[in-house]
Amino acid sequence: MLTERIKCAKEEYVNNKPAISYDRARILTESYKKTEGKTPIIRRTRAFKDVCEQLVVAIFPGELIVGAVGEFRKCGILTPEFSCTCVDREMDHFSDCMQDPYEMTDEQRKYVRKNISNYWKGKSLEEAYLSQIPPSIAKVAVDTGIVDTDSKWCQSVGEITPDYQDVLLKKGFRGIIDTCRKKMAKLAILEPGALEKMEFYRSVILCSEGRIAIAHRYAGKAEEMAKGEKDRARKAELCEIAAVCRKVPEFPPEAFREALQMI
Repeated sequence: MLTERIKCAKEEYVNNKPAISYDRARILTESYKKTEGKTPIIRRTRAFKDVCEQLVVAIFPGELIVGAVGEFRKCGILTPEFSCTCVDREMDHFSDCMQDPYEMTDEQRKYVRKNISNYWKGKSLEEAYLSQIPPSIAKVAVDTGIVDTDSKWCQSVGEITPDYQDVLLKKGFRGIIDTCRKKMAKLAILEPGALEKMEFYRSVILCSEGRIAIAHRYAGKAEEMAKGEKDRARKAELCEIAAVCRKVPEFPPEAFREALQMI
């Protein structure tokens, strides 16, 4: 038997039309424009942190565990750093797809083409990959379904599981930041490889600070919603969401719900 909460969430999800959000792509692109000339690892992680600090935070009705990629309940995002040419070519027909049709407005398409796609032309993973494979391989590996490579150079790889058990759940991101700073303090800058190590530790710190920032922003959103909530039960839930997000993932979880929210 489904609880009323789960039943409502399921009906809302099934009945809502998928929609495209370019919020992440916009923030990421603006960040990359500001970091021209810096090393790839710093540009990438700086952009990640900027997204965490600026991405719209949405808490949907009835949610207890929060976190979303955009402002819509069923949301598709754009990842121009991986692929921009195929999106530019196909986005006029997103809403016509037989499977998973996504709503995208003319205003969104105009903004993406002018401010996002133009910047990433010649810089995406898709173009880097396609420029390096010979025609004989491309014949069977590109848009054929014979060799499953499309999802790797058109979109981010998903088969990566962080070390929750031995690192994240034990240390929290504040502990990871402290570890990196201690390691950086021990580096002798003139030693071979020291600069690369320094950049790596800086990148881990940037990512960790980003994860903490977006959790705190969700906490702030929950607190703001709680102030105007008239239903006492939902008000209490929002206050609990805020308390959990103030704690994790910055610090190690001490309860199942905190661990679930962190993951």
